[in-house]
Amino acid sequence: MGLPPLSDELLEFHREAFVFDGHNDTALRALAGEDLSHRLDGGHLDLPRMREGGFDGGIFALWNDPAGGGSLDRLLEDTARFRELVERTPGLRIVLRPRDLDMAAAEGDVAVVIGVEGAYGVERADDVDRLHDAGVRCLTLTWMAHTTWADASGLRPMHGGLTREGRRILSRMERHGIVPDLSHSADSTARDVLAAAERPVIASHSGVRRVADHHRNLPDELLEGLARRGGVLGIVFFSGYLDEGFWVACNAIGRRLEAEGADTGWHAHGALARAVAEEVEPVPLVRLLEHFAHAISIAGAEHVGLGSDFDGVIALPEGLDDVRDLPKLTAALTAAGLAPAAVRSILGGNFRRILGEIL
Repeated sequence: MGLPPLSDELLEFHREAFVFDGHNDTALRALAGEDLSHRLDGGHLDLPRMREGGFDGGIFALWNDPAGGGSLDRLLEDTARFRELVERTPGLRIVLRPRDLDMAAAEGDVAVVIGVEGAYGVERADDVDRLHDAGVRCLTLTWMAHTTWADASGLRPMHGGLTREGRRILSRMERHGIVPDLSHSADSTARDVLAAAERPVIASHSGVRRVADHHRNLPDELLEGLARRGGVLGIVFFSGYLDEGFWVACNAIGRRLEAEGADTGWHAHGALARAVAEEVEPVPLVRLLEHFAHAISIAGAEHVGLGSDFDGVIALPEGLDDVRDLPKLTAALTAAGLAPAAVRSILGGNFRRILGEIL
């Protein structure tokens, strides 16, 4: 399936829609010293390209390395630094409450919701108070390792899901208006959260397991539960989660590079990314659309959104090279037969509804 044409009418439709992405890792680039107000070499997001792609906002994730001890103080320092960077960058606006989201949309600023990917260092409910005071408004419960109170996906279980302290932490998040994010959580953790939550939750950047059998993707059961809770699944753009064959190929290359003593990190400019780009055929856009289609068939279009993982992945589907290509996705969703209202909801209306309700 080729990319549909980008007519003037479609581009205008995309520009008028509120386009919001559930997850990106661009904050890490900013903390490393890159100036998001300028066009950057490589990567997927910067302010000039956001403008060109009709990007109105997203959840910008900070990451706390569990291998480094997962210090809460370090995470709070990074949050303060990133918030300061955003606040002094014209065209970006920190979102702490619903009216900030409305003001960003009205004034043409990019809405920046600060999230945390992996709650390492968050040990008890009182720690959530510090995150909220710092400006965090979304918390991905785990990353590639268990927390002390929740199991991550793809690993041998430690807790069997969400612990008693985990339920207290979830309750404190809901009291403060911090969005719980199930991406990276084990199925058992996600079930426990959906059973205990009183407000909507999200899976910010995951695919659907029926299309690609990967532990980072949601099975139908959890899609249904997410919808019943009023939540949103942000469909991830990473080719490895979208297509099983691509994931297998990536891991084979990674093992080869490791045997050769080369860098096997999953960062965008590393040896693994270069080798994958040279050796593996890109995943076609239709595979991404299959994830959208199945999620919509199970959860409904009002519970599906974008979850790109821009600046956090080494490979995107064919034709989606960076944020400037988001209109192509709008064209593809429209060509798939979705009604304009459903497309607007998926592009960002659903996340805007969730944030307006929870913040």
